[in-house]
Amino acid sequence: MWKAAQNDDDGSSSPQYHPGDMDASFDNVIQLQAQLLERAHDAVLIRDSHDVILSWNRGAQELYGWSAEEAVGKTSHTLLQPRFSHSLEAVEALLIQEGQWEGTLTHTCRDGREVIVESRQGLIRRPSSGRLLAIVEINRDITQRERLLEEQAIAHATELVLRETVRRMDEFIGITGHELQTPMTTIKGNLQLVSRRLAQLSENATPYPELHATISSMQTALERVERQVRVQTRLVNDLLDISRLQANGLELHLASCNLTTIVREAVDDQCTIAPMRTISLQMREEELLILADADRIGQVVTNYLSNALKYSRASQPVVITVTKEGHRVRVAVTDRGQGLTPQQQKQIWERFYRAEGITVQSGTGVNLGLGLYICGQLIQRQGGEVGVESSSEHGSTFWFTLPLVERTDS
Repeated sequence: MWKAAQNDDDGSSSPQYHPGDMDASFDNVIQLQAQLLERAHDAVLIRDSHDVILSWNRGAQELYGWSAEEAVGKTSHTLLQPRFSHSLEAVEALLIQEGQWEGTLTHTCRDGREVIVESRQGLIRRPSSGRLLAIVEINRDITQRERLLEEQAIAHATELVLRETVRRMDEFIGITGHELQTPMTTIKGNLQLVSRRLAQLSENATPYPELHATISSMQTALERVERQVRVQTRLVNDLLDISRLQANGLELHLASCNLTTIVREAVDDQCTIAPMRTISLQMREEELLILADADRIGQVVTNYLSNALKYSRASQPVVITVTKEGHRVRVAVTDRGQGLTPQQQKQIWERFYRAEGITVQSGTGVNLGLGLYICGQLIQRQGGEVGVESSSEHGSTFWFTLPLVERTDS
């Protein structure tokens, strides 16, 4: 291949490289490369300037499904139906201009599947003349990676939409709660005035049985209205609390208070509201000091009790127990209702969750799915824990614990 040239002036000789020898060496290199590419894991195909496939390695057969015998001689664009992010003409122009091209494209396999490949394409020219001999195309399957990235992008976009939706919903809830609070306060005030006036009229109407009966009927109707107003007030308060919780604006006024007093007052209130129901309070008459917001703890006890009354039959008692457990105190409310499934027990503390299939046994059925979420947040923010134990045979027990504090005599 190398031949000695004529001696130079200094008597030395230099090698001469002839075009024919260069082309022969180039052909040998091409053959060696073809053998190496045949063993590559990536899909490698060689095509001529008319896109006719000249070589098709084992990796191409595994990726696309056609054997070398089936693929060689076919036009690659017809066989693989490539789709580029840019136009085919733009890709070919860049390939001719730069001598190479890299990018992603989509190919169609023999079975109709579409695969996304990372493609590297380069021109092979004959050294002696610069004539285009072939185009080598090396394709790596990145379908799974691209689809994972796409799923992640979709999930991220969905999360952003959900966050914005939740933000707007929280804003709407806050506005709605405040807008409803004023008229509810006015309604409650007027109902109290009417109730007192009817009580006065009832006393004066005693000598007149017919008038007295009419007033008594009006008082019964008024009591029903007052019950519904209490329900609506509770819902409005829940809306306001959830808005404050989401905005981290819920203020707790912590002070040393007696849990025994808080529980007893909550039980007395429920007995007044539902005089026909039996609420059994099992609690020792002792001082149980906690550092907490007394009103908010009373709110939790009231919620537990009202739920127990609502989701159990009127003939069934509700039991509330208060017990000391070391340095903590545990309050538990037990009903004999339908009970919750294990999955419902996990989700019952979530915001807006309403257990499917659990029906109201007595009282109103209005439920926004906020009460227990608020209870959980209130207790946890005061150093306590909440939980539920439930079965279809024995009903449910909702409980919470709070740390006890020692009395400090000043």
